[in-house]
Amino acid sequence: MSKVKGATKTPIRVAILGGGVAGITLASELSKYSIFDIDIIEKSSVLGGLHRNVNIGNLNYDIGLFLFSSNYGLFEFYPEIVDLYVPVNCKLLRSSLTSRGNIDRYPMSIEGYIQDYGLLKFFYACVEIIVSKILYYKRNTLSSWIKYYIGNSIYQDSGLRTYIERLYGTSDKNIDIEFATKRLSAIKRVGSLRAILSKIITLKNPEYLFKNDNLNSLKGSVSKTLVRPQEGFGKVYNDIIRNILISRGVSVLTDCQLKAIRLLDKGFEIEFPDNHRNLYDKLISTIPLEAISFLIGKPIDFPIEYRALCSLFYRFNGELGYDAAVLNNFTEEGAWKRIITFSKYYATYEGDDYFAVEITVENSDNIDKIQLRENFESHVKGFGLFQGELKYQGDIIIKNAYPCYSRDLVDKVATAKHFFKELGIDLLGRQGEFDYISSNDAIVNAKELAEKIKANYGI
Repeated sequence: MSKVKGATKTPIRVAILGGGVAGITLASELSKYSIFDIDIIEKSSVLGGLHRNVNIGNLNYDIGLFLFSSNYGLFEFYPEIVDLYVPVNCKLLRSSLTSRGNIDRYPMSIEGYIQDYGLLKFFYACVEIIVSKILYYKRNTLSSWIKYYIGNSIYQDSGLRTYIERLYGTSDKNIDIEFATKRLSAIKRVGSLRAILSKIITLKNPEYLFKNDNLNSLKGSVSKTLVRPQEGFGKVYNDIIRNILISRGVSVLTDCQLKAIRLLDKGFEIEFPDNHRNLYDKLISTIPLEAISFLIGKPIDFPIEYRALCSLFYRFNGELGYDAAVLNNFTEEGAWKRIITFSKYYATYEGDDYFAVEITVENSDNIDKIQLRENFESHVKGFGLFQGELKYQGDIIIKNAYPCYSRDLVDKVATAKHFFKELGIDLLGRQGEFDYISSNDAIVNAKELAEKIKANYGI
């Protein structure tokens, strides 16, 4: 542990609210310096944030799609966990179910588009891209931004529009343009006229249209793709990382629901469930904005929308009907957004494949899981998938899983974030920053925040 030259002997007490990847990255970096006395305060029983899984019948089902590259940011801070991650050896990582019922490479390929719509429609779509440079030159909405690069026909026919709406649980008309520039920036690369013409000539598969949720530099290289240990995320976060943090002097408080936070002239006072209070010099929040505002007694005066994630878990014996580990729903129908087939990573179990189905739903206490299940099963069987015995294993709903980027909310959120900054509260992570960033981006942001904190204290 480093000693700080000329530093005061009085420790700098730091409270990190939330034990997700952003919080544990920040704690790891600051714990290198003995002057910092760090508490991680997590309301759940485990670390890892959204990196979690459910064990049913000796099988671990992830809650979300979690793929990692060999240079995933967390490995820099915790090299002890690298060898726990499992290389993905399946030939095809991701594919899409098209509106015509075909299985295409994710998100789409020229060959797949031609198969669905024919050569004439394909060349029409290419010409339309040129016209779109005029029709949608303003690019002041999400849909016009996308159409500017790939045209209306490809946007609609490929299922990209319905996939985006299914993924974020709202109409593309309601999604803020800032989202487009952050999460769909690769469309600029593949949607330019030069890129389209080059692919017409070579008939190569387009690159990903999306930044993958949890990758840093994967870019389709299957040999460098990793998934969590077969034993589950608990082995990474609770068995390894938690013990490493404790050995470095970090206090890890789980199952800890705070009562209140009081703003002092210098620092913060946090009241715990047993009524004892701790004083802190620094406060970093990775929890939702409305949660931290409630704790400090200054509720946000506007509603913040989230979408919930419903995960359905299955075992299956028979013919899946697809080869990829991940199948994305690009059809017009069906509420489900993707299927993650874990048996493609870890092999079958007692002869069965096993997988999770992800569905983005409204944040509500009245989610009809039976209807969601029936909708999924009838939809996929209508396309000839899962010919065999489909065995439902259970489900889970994660509320506040995804921030909803409505166009009229962005300025209000920016104002709220500035308000917390003025109070001396640093915001970090997807929930804390109210930003749909990948876990790797959250790690990068945590590293940058650590540098700022150290600089503020002359370290």
